[in-house]
Amino acid sequence: MSSITILYRQEASSLLNGLFLVSMDIKSLIRTLKTSPLLAPVLALIDLTLFVVDTLAILSAGRVQCRPKSLLIVRVDVLGDYLLFRNYLKSIRNSTRFQQYTITLCANFSIRTIAETFDSDIVDTFIWTDIYKLSTQLGYRFTFMRQLRKQGFDVVFCPTFSRVLVLDDFLARSTGASERVGCLTDFVNINRWEAWFGNRLYTRMIDSGPGIVFEMERNRRISEQFLGESVATSSLLLDRSKAKPVALPQPYIVLSLGAGQDFRIWPASRYGQVAQFIQLHYPAYHIVLTGAPNEQPYSDALLALLPDRSNLLDLTGKLSIAELIYVVSNASLLITNETGIVHIAASTQTPTIVASQGKSLVRWHPYPQRSSEHIHHLYPDFVEQHRGNLEQIAPQFNPESPFPIDVITIERVLDKVQTLLPVRQPIG
Repeated sequence: MSSITILYRQEASSLLNGLFLVSMDIKSLIRTLKTSPLLAPVLALIDLTLFVVDTLAILSAGRVQCRPKSLLIVRVDVLGDYLLFRNYLKSIRNSTRFQQYTITLCANFSIRTIAETFDSDIVDTFIWTDIYKLSTQLGYRFTFMRQLRKQGFDVVFCPTFSRVLVLDDFLARSTGASERVGCLTDFVNINRWEAWFGNRLYTRMIDSGPGIVFEMERNRRISEQFLGESVATSSLLLDRSKAKPVALPQPYIVLSLGAGQDFRIWPASRYGQVAQFIQLHYPAYHIVLTGAPNEQPYSDALLALLPDRSNLLDLTGKLSIAELIYVVSNASLLITNETGIVHIAASTQTPTIVASQGKSLVRWHPYPQRSSEHIHHLYPDFVEQHRGNLEQIAPQFNPESPFPIDVITIERVLDKVQTLLPVRQPIG
């Protein structure tokens, strides 16, 4: 058995290292693995390898004593997912069953700042992990799973609807908790055979209902079934007073040019035209650029188009999440693609224009009117023509949109800018 285990570890280590050296775009590679039938054997080998590593970690942890009244919530996705779930942490904390429990959140490092800044009064302890290292570095994974096992949690709750077998499901298994609760999935991030296996790693599965619904409503349903008691509908909200202040010129407009995936990114040349329009017709406003460090090329492309940069501040890659929340919350307007910053704007009531090709329509956008009247999505004409019945066309946009992002014209964005900014210098 040990020789087989060593063989699998060696083969998978070479496979994973090779695969991830081929491309710097890890998200795209994972996406290909999940969707290509030809790569199913490769995916199965990776799953098996990580399962073996987890098993070794579990065995090496030895006998672990369960900590009574300890709840682990596993939420290892990214910023937008967390923002649309975090309101229900309070429902769990105040619930009849768990109000006396110690609550631990296991989450992705990428949301650490926002969770510790805004939710440390609800969550007792945090466990942070790098989900890409967890998927690609076997030594890192072994150590993490071993330590997780040693915690001895009583209950584990994985509220993620679009589960990932080697993350959500295998993490739940590694805890060894006597009660492990997960959700029936939509197969966006998991193959059917993976889901079949993953389902068997839980002691209870929640069925959050059919159809495509807004993710925050999906999270409410999941939380309600987990708790076995009514959970009220809520709106996104971040306490601005907890954000980390940043010295900025006033007033200002934020342009955020990235989106994690190229097909969701409106061209930098068009953002350049928007910036020039603002400089010409709204000279009182400064322009602030934001984005992750790897999105600097988009900001550089925009800057290259602007002869006058005197009223422009490039903060791309320079802000923590807590600082970004402050910047967004105090902006007169945000113009961006469909990405996580939109959920921050919805949580801070910041007027926002979103260029969207419609991917994951209804599930992630547009926001229900009660939640965010100030978020303005600009969609392809086909979507705009069906604004009154988006649920009917949503299946055509989940998980992918049939339209490219560049169908959103510069004229539509500029028209919306003129309706949202309170003061405008006459054109002509």
